[in-house]
Amino acid sequence: MNILIINSGSTSIKFKLYKMPDEVVVASGKIENIGFDKSIISFVTKTGTEKQDDIPITDHRAGLNFIIDKLTNSAIGVIKDKKEIHAVGHRVVNVGDRINSHTIINNKIVNIIRDCIDLAPLHNPPELTGIEVSIDVFGKDTLNVAIFDNIFHKNMPPHSFLYGIPYEYYEKYHIRKYGFHGIAYTYMVGRGSELIGKDSKDIKIIALMLGGGSSITAVKNGISIDTSMGFTPAEGLIMSTRSGDIDPAILPYLMIKENIGAKEIDNIINKESGILGLSKKYSDFVNIQKGVRDKDSDCIRAFESYCYRIKKYIGAYTAVMDGVDLIIFGGGIGENSSMARERILSDLNFLGIKLDKKINDNNSRGERLISSSSSRVPVCVVKLDEELIMAKETYNLIRR
Repeated sequence: MNILIINSGSTSIKFKLYKMPDEVVVASGKIENIGFDKSIISFVTKTGTEKQDDIPITDHRAGLNFIIDKLTNSAIGVIKDKKEIHAVGHRVVNVGDRINSHTIINNKIVNIIRDCIDLAPLHNPPELTGIEVSIDVFGKDTLNVAIFDNIFHKNMPPHSFLYGIPYEYYEKYHIRKYGFHGIAYTYMVGRGSELIGKDSKDIKIIALMLGGGSSITAVKNGISIDTSMGFTPAEGLIMSTRSGDIDPAILPYLMIKENIGAKEIDNIINKESGILGLSKKYSDFVNIQKGVRDKDSDCIRAFESYCYRIKKYIGAYTAVMDGVDLIIFGGGIGENSSMARERILSDLNFLGIKLDKKINDNNSRGERLISSSSSRVPVCVVKLDEELIMAKETYNLIRR
């Protein structure tokens, strides 16, 4: 059975075509700079990689049709007809508590996602576009499936997800912590537990999903009991351009001082803050790390603030779980920044954490334990495969 996994961004489409249940990636690739004069395209199969950067892909419809043309191309394609794709799985970041399980998409689901755009304004609109285009391009005979990023956190207890505001706002508007990166955490918790030979249902885990959007989750006996992202993905850790936790009174204060409205303050919190705001120049961690090595004070400020916030959450989550048995790093920064991992885990002597510096520094080794044999708490790095989790969930849904 062929299952196509699509992750739609505002100007991009990433995809993988799986043969299930064998979990074999038949083809993969991405289209970037959709809507620009020149789009960046990569298409990968077992026969090789094809790259192009001179074709303008005008919109997501054109992008998906381009992908289908590549998949069915007589020379480099892997299928003969788009009808050989039995289902399409889509990542959806947040629909609040309107849906509590991954689901096959129908008109009702599309309308719910549309109604919840303001819960994830950076992600939900392009994801909805990808779904609508897929339904139209593939037709009614191909099932489309929504894999929700907040489902992993659905069993959080009320004392974890409620905010200290009048309860009526939860009753009226469902304002509560939802959490995100659930697809990533599903994979991280399962794979991390395998690396230490334990069942996730028997241990306490702190999982760190660190990338452009960063979050941290406390998982006790296989259940997410708290997570740093909240009502929207802006809460919690300092991120690439998001502020993370701040005093809420700062918002009206800035609105008055700067004479700006809700739209402008939302843009500041989501697109001008975080590492970019603190460093005043970079939103990517590669340049931040280079700046730290070059003793650039702006980069050092951003780096230290980023790592400190994560360390603080580790301490908090160790307390709420009454201990920790495993710490997992994942995501672009979590997997690739030995500098960040070392800084985050420094001075945690009360946990008995000891890194093996040589193993930690060797990022080319991929998934591995980076703690020493004498460390009381094992620490590992997991290479994320969110698309595989999405393919499994899609396959299981359409089989049922």
